[in-house]
Amino acid sequence: RIQLIIVFKGLKLLGCCCYTLRLINDYSMWAAFICRKGADILLIASLTFIFICIQCKALTSQTHNTIVNRSITRQSRRVGKAAERIRTRLHATSSQNLASTSAPSKFTFEFHSSIKSIPVEKWNSCLSFDSSPFLEHAWLSSLEESGCASPETGWAPQHIAVKVKKTGELCGYVPLYIKGHSMGEFIFDNSWAEAASQSGIPYYPKLLVAVPFTPVAGERLLLHSSFQKYRKQIRSAVADFLMQVAHSNNLSSVHFNFCTDEEATDLSGSDITDGNEKINESVEQQIEPKSQRLASQVQQMLKRLSSSKNDYMRRTSLQYHWTNVNPNNKGQQFSSFEDYLSCFKSKRRITIRRERRRVLEEEGIRIQVVKGEEIRRIPGLVERMFDIYISTVERMVWGRKYLTLEFFQQLVKSDFCDNICFFCATRSSRGSALKADNVFAGTFNIIKNGVFYGRYWGCLPGQEVKNLHFETCYWSTIEFCIQQGLHRIEPGAGGGDYKWARGFDPALIHSTHYICHPGLRRAVRQFLAYETDNNVELTEYLRSKSSVINNKKSNNSTIESTEPIQKS
Repeated sequence: RIQLIIVFKGLKLLGCCCYTLRLINDYSMWAAFICRKGADILLIASLTFIFICIQCKALTSQTHNTIVNRSITRQSRRVGKAAERIRTRLHATSSQNLASTSAPSKFTFEFHSSIKSIPVEKWNSCLSFDSSPFLEHAWLSSLEESGCASPETGWAPQHIAVKVKKTGELCGYVPLYIKGHSMGEFIFDNSWAEAASQSGIPYYPKLLVAVPFTPVAGERLLLHSSFQKYRKQIRSAVADFLMQVAHSNNLSSVHFNFCTDEEATDLSGSDITDGNEKINESVEQQIEPKSQRLASQVQQMLKRLSSSKNDYMRRTSLQYHWTNVNPNNKGQQFSSFEDYLSCFKSKRRITIRRERRRVLEEEGIRIQVVKGEEIRRIPGLVERMFDIYISTVERMVWGRKYLTLEFFQQLVKSDFCDNICFFCATRSSRGSALKADNVFAGTFNIIKNGVFYGRYWGCLPGQEVKNLHFETCYWSTIEFCIQQGLHRIEPGAGGGDYKWARGFDPALIHSTHYICHPGLRRAVRQFLAYETDNNVELTEYLRSKSSVINNKKSNNSTIESTEPIQKS
């Protein structure tokens, strides 16, 4: 808007100048000469100015990314030096033993500055069948070996091996990082860091138990199957140990991001049972007199203000997931995409069909799925998908280049390739055979244990097609999952409005946090209490208005065109 105003002001000024010079032209030949030359100069200047304004968006995005990357580099250098100092002190800290009354023995904690120092078999033996694929050794080692998760980028690996002291038997592992910033976490604590900075409290470096650049929930304490029955005691021991590490090494905080509901309850000692009960209650049961609601809110506020507990705090965030459950068929899976569309209202079904038809038929776009070993057979496909990933990073102001080409290549070369799935968009006019040069848009996805994880989307510059993003990331993905019998789609963070309107319902995501500074911890606890209430209420409202859950098949659905969209 500001750019357009400047352009209009400049054109208006140009017109005034030309009119003034034209008046002068009536009085003097010399003035006429100046007028012509001056008008030419002003015209050239105005055209140059308009061209600069057209390029302003791209320049602003690139400049913003450059400034942010420089800031991250400076912070990463600081965290790299701090990590080296901390590592030399962690050996003394790791020799401390934390007793657990119910566990079989005391524990020792060994630190590993790289996951390469941990054998693949031992790490993966602590993963269960339902564990997140992003916790596999291949994924984490590819991040570290490619330089994506390293001290230079603000991610200093410091993984923990938990062992029984007397026998040395391995209990499990904890993926731990020393962080110098909050980028790539997706549990946003930037406001906490800003509040700490304004109060003169250093917020970095900090300890983070998570998977870098991956907003996917999963276990954060990986336990061997023989120690599963002691998981609550071991989690408590690990949490206490990390608190000691943070205090003894001048670290601001400890964070367990995207942990499971059970882990969050064991670590923080609190759950959201009340919130879940509230979601399942009927609207009539929640209605109470205004005076009682006000008194209840005042009591809760006073309780939060007086709270100064010295433990972990639970945080509840929102994501939007799609589940392959047909409410019109006793909870069975959808039989087809048209079966899924039957859950929407008539007007919405017509809009979706029209949206898909414009992309697949009128624009002549073909969406092809390539997964596993097939990816290795197509030369240059990995490099093209990386270019597509970079296109979104460079086009968006908020884009960050977290991953490198080496990461993509190493991941495809490893055994993890069996979990990778590419959605490739090509033009039908280019032929049916898939070639890397013909792919101009697509998504990078992971599939494991019946769950489809959408990770990265992109489209090459100058080849954007309206609604192609929705077709590739939502409609074609849902259709593919229905055909393959997958039971859930987790598209990651962000885009709540777009996802909810397309049948993705809210899901509560959990994390736990410990802040060393008592004043900051008290303030964060109060903030989290209000945030949790708001997220639970929002989840309740959105579920009650869900496009899929609360709609039955329309009686007039037979008058609509039920022919599925044919892909060329």
